[in-house]
Amino acid sequence: MLERLPARIDPFRFAEGRRMVHGGLPLAGLARLAPLLASAEGALEVALEFGVDDLGIRFVQGTVRGELELSCQRCLEPMAWPVDVELACALVRSEEEGDRLPAAYEPLLIESVPIVLADVIEDELLLSLPQVPMHPENECPAAELVQRESADTGSGTEETGERENPFAALSEWKRKSD
Repeated sequence: MLERLPARIDPFRFAEGRRMVHGGLPLAGLARLAPLLASAEGALEVALEFGVDDLGIRFVQGTVRGELELSCQRCLEPMAWPVDVELACALVRSEEEGDRLPAAYEPLLIESVPIVLADVIEDELLLSLPQVPMHPENECPAAELVQRESADTGSGTEETGERENPFAALSEWKRKSD
């Protein structure tokens, strides 16, 4: 079992001290992410390194790994979603400071100290989620149904491959009423 991550940290002190943190982050404690999950049981493995690079930029880099259980939007069944997020963030105090960063870093705006470390990780996880989670089509329990429905509703002439205009009936009705 992984040890728990510190709840609140001073990222600037951690960077100056070149600290490393490693531990588990329980999914149930991530209030913004939990409603998007089919199950909030389990934890993610987090490994972060804080430091100062050759340009004097204070940074945090590391990984978040594990598995989330999302709901497939095709069949509404739970599906495993592997998480392997790489972080490379520079600690900045203003947006202007963030605009001057090298391309290797994403800005992490620190407005007040201490910060809640789980919030930073949760932000990265939310950005990594798919907009519409779905099983691969060949693995989805609803794939056969979806294929059958699309074949049934694929109204078009088979010989030419052209689709019938859905407004053709309306156009015909309007022509008759004139």
